[in-house]
Amino acid sequence: MNKKLVVYILGSVLLLTVMGVYLVVGSLDQPERDAETAVSPDSSENAADSSVAVEADGDVSDATVEADMPNPFEKKVKTPLKETHMQQYIHAMSHQKVQAKEKWSFFKITDERIDFLLNQLEVNKFEHEDLYRGILKSWKEGDFSDADTDHNRIWSLQGGTIGEATGVMSEKAEETFLQEQTKESR
Repeated sequence: MNKKLVVYILGSVLLLTVMGVYLVVGSLDQPERDAETAVSPDSSENAADSSVAVEADGDVSDATVEADMPNPFEKKVKTPLKETHMQQYIHAMSHQKVQAKEKWSFFKITDERIDFLLNQLEVNKFEHEDLYRGILKSWKEGDFSDADTDHNRIWSLQGGTIGEATGVMSEKAEETFLQEQTKESR
């Protein structure tokens, strides 16, 4: 009987330990799951609170751009963006417009991407958000005349030492550059 009792107690302790570990491990990603489900795009109750439109002048108006809009750069990078991602995306897009000896990243400039980044400025706070907003507003209006300066300001924030922009590419040079790009990366 003593042997049965010991086996029973050890079995119970083992079972409770396994259950405890399962519960603890399962709860580790709970805040992440809560954040994902807190504002559901399907929820009509949250829809009005979670949508913001950013006009070309940077003013915020009602609805059209959602706070949970998918990341048009990389699906695996979740929102809201971190400051490093904001810098990397602007920097990589600027390579489409600037002359530089070295360019290690590239994302094609699109209205969808500009709108996404402007939206991220509304749903998150960034140390250099005025700089980002100024660059993105100019680009939204089709003004890339200062793209080299824009590039270098972001590049400096990132601690850049190689690849300083030396000017803005001609339309023909930009077209050639775009044709040579085989993949996008930051």
